[in-house]
Order: sequence, then structure tokens, then C-alpha cells
Amino acid sequence: MDKITPIKRSEELQPLSRDHHSGLLLCWKIRMGIEMGIEPKRIADYVTFYYNSHLESHFREEEMYVFPLVKSDDVMVKKALDEHRKIEQLVKEMNANTDYVYLSQIEQLLNGHIRYEERELFPYIETNSDNTGLKKAGEIIAGLHSNVSEPAWTDEFWIKIK
Repeated sequence: MDKITPIKRSEELQPLSRDHHSGLLLCWKIRMGIEMGIEPKRIADYVTFYYNSHLESHFREEEMYVFPLVKSDDVMVKKALDEHRKIEQLVKEMNANTDYVYLSQIEQLLNGHIRYEERELFPYIETNSDNTGLKKAGEIIAGLHSNVSEPAWTDEFWIKIK
């Protein structure tokens, strides 16, 4: 069996990678809610809360401080930006038409997006940006994350009650 080697992330991008872990947890929560047949509005309310309190600012940090470290017309960055816009649009549509279809689409797109950034885009940026720019971006990102805590949410629909 092949051993899975963890991805070594530069110190500068580690706060965003921790955000990615939190985003993957959101995806798991959506999947669990759907699997357990939880009323879609409860799941959608959490997705909206998470988007507004966490994901939206995460996207802005990447767009302002990380993506500019490589060429503005870079195909890999354009893919990430397109996915940010698609996720934003799906969240808006989900709020207007709350059902499992939108929730599943958000889960799948966000899951794939995070894995793309972690496995392809971030390593590419780490390799193709100058160290000074990456270091400066890392300092800004670290400052933004210095007092960040997970937002509170009381309706833990994803937990199976025995």
C-alpha cells in the first residue's frame, strides 16, 4: 500500500491551509446532513453562516495577498478565482432555493477547490513567487489570523443522536 505523504506547506501559507482544513470540515458536515436527511434549511443556514463569517474573508485574503504573487493572467490563479465566484454564486442561489441539490453542489465544488489549492496552486505559488513577496504576504496573513477563532454555531445537525 502506498504511504500518503503530508503536504509540507510554507510557513507563510499555513494559516490559509488551516482554513482549508476547516473548509473540508464544512464539506463533511454538509455531506453528513444530507446523508442523515436533515432539513435542507438547517444545513443552508449553517453554510451561509460559515460563508459570511469565514469563507468570504478567506477568499479575499487569497485574492489580495497570495494570488498576486504570480502573474495576474496565470491560468492556475484564474481557475481559483473562477471557483471563488462560482462558490459565491452557489451560496446566493442556495439561499433563494434551499435544497439538497445546491448543498451538494457547494460541497463538491468547495471540496475540489480546496484540494486544488492545496495540491496544485499553493505549491505552484510557493515555487514561482519571490521569497520577499511570499514573506510579506505571510506576515500580513499571520496578522489577520492572530486572533481568529472558529465562529460559534449551536445547531450541530451533523452529529448523530443515538
